[in-house]
Order: sequence, then structure tokens, then C-alpha cells
Amino acid sequence: MKKNILTLIITLISICSFAQKIKIDKGEIKLDEKTIGFVEGKKPVFTILSLDKTYAITAELKKAQNEESLVLPWIEIKDLATGKTNELEFKNKSRKFSAFNYDRSIVYELMDRNMIGTEGLNKEAIDSFVSGALAGIAAKRLGIQGEVDNANKIADTYQLAIDDYGTIFSVKAQNIDINDKRIGYIKMTSPSSNGDLKYEVLDLDNNLVGTWFARGGMVSGYEKLLNQEVITFNGNVFKATFENRGNPIGYKMSQDITAMNILRVLVGNGYTLGSKYNSGK
Repeated sequence: MKKNILTLIITLISICSFAQKIKIDKGEIKLDEKTIGFVEGKKPVFTILSLDKTYAITAELKKAQNEESLVLPWIEIKDLATGKTNELEFKNKSRKFSAFNYDRSIVYELMDRNMIGTEGLNKEAIDSFVSGALAGIAAKRLGIQGEVDNANKIADTYQLAIDDYGTIFSVKAQNIDINDKRIGYIKMTSPSSNGDLKYEVLDLDNNLVGTWFARGGMVSGYEKLLNQEVITFNGNVFKATFENRGNPIGYKMSQDITAMNILRVLVGNGYTLGSKYNSGK
């Protein structure tokens, strides 16, 4: 009986917590119409103050350059009294997150982490967070972006092109005929076995170099589903985004931006295609 009552109490607390509604009204943070604090500033930096304005933190939105638009920024929390900082990511992507109301979304996120409550900023919880182990989000996200930027620089030097038959060309081709600029082929399978778009990249010897899946791709020996990712013949996986802007009217492989994204990722990461039988290989 006691166990059932405890379960009921926990359930009711969860329901009440979920039902709590945050509203930002002229800089006032209102929880179920009760003012619990204040917020100032605008994207990317917001200052959140306690109800008596004696304690404040900043919440700065950060994003690695050239990250996909759907990737949410991370938040750097700074205690203005101590100068200590730490980072967190948006974990709640349901009704509580809005790209049009980042200030409210941040408050909801802090509320989920007990850094804001019914009495406003929870100084003890915030101090514990900023004094704790560093999350390392910036180091990870910026490091990944650095790898992407480097791959893009390498791909630029190859001056890649694709014709409407899926033949891939590069100024760095190393064929016997110096005027032969072919380095491989790309073909699209639509739909693939699971009903989604798939591309295959082959070298000049028709060896499969990489396979790209739009969504839910499955490859033997790889445990995860592949979503807008290319997996190479030797098991490496790289992100390559889908883009349909290149073919507004009718389809031409030469205008397929997704195909070019796939090639640039492969070449930028060392998969230069070509033929092992040609000179210079």
C-alpha cells in the first residue's frame, strides 16, 4: 500500500512539473504567472537575474562555424559573481524548445536541471554546476568542425566535377593520358532496399569506395543506422548532408549537390579514387 502511495506521489509530482509553464513578459520570467526572476539581452547572450537582482548569470549560445542548421547551439553558463563557467547542451527538444524564443528555451533547460525553480535562480545548484567537471562541449564541437574545415580545404584543391553520367573528374587525376581527368564514378539508387536514397562511389577500377545513405542505412559489421552518412570500404564513417537545391526542375547528376557533398567528404578525408593500374599510383 505504501509503495502504491509513493508511486502515486511521484507520478503527481512529475505531472505537475511537466505542467509548469514559463513565460517571458517584458523581461520578467514568469512561472505559472508568478514572477521568479528577470532576463535581459538578446541572442546570443542573455543575462538571467534573481528576483531581487542581487545574483546573476549569463547564458551564451554558442555554435561551431558551418554546423548544420538543425544542430542546436550549446549554452555556456557563467556565474557573474565568481566568473566560473561550464557548458550544457539542450536535452529537451520537445514543446519546451523554440528557435524563436531562445531566452524561454534556456530557462526551461535550466529548470530541467534544477538551476531555476519556483523561487528563481538556484545559486547552490548553479555553483555546483560551474564548479564541477567541465563538460568539454566546445572542445569537442570545435574540434570536429576543425576536421571538417580541413577536409573542405583539401577537397577544394581537387576541383571536383561530375557529369550527367556520374563520371567524376579532378585536376589531380593521375591517368596515363594527361588529358584524362577521370578519377571515378558515382551512382544513385532511389529507392534503396529500405526505400530511402542511396549513393555509391567507385574508383576507376569499379571498386566500391563508399556508400551513402539518406536514412536508416544498414551495413554488415556496423552496429548503428547510417543517416546522411557515407561508410567507406574500410569501415570509416563520415557525415555528408543531403541537399536538393541543385535540381529545382528535372534531375541532372551534374547539378546534384548531395553527390558533390559525398565526394568532397571522401576526397577531403584521403579517398582520392583513381586507378591503381595507372602511372603514379
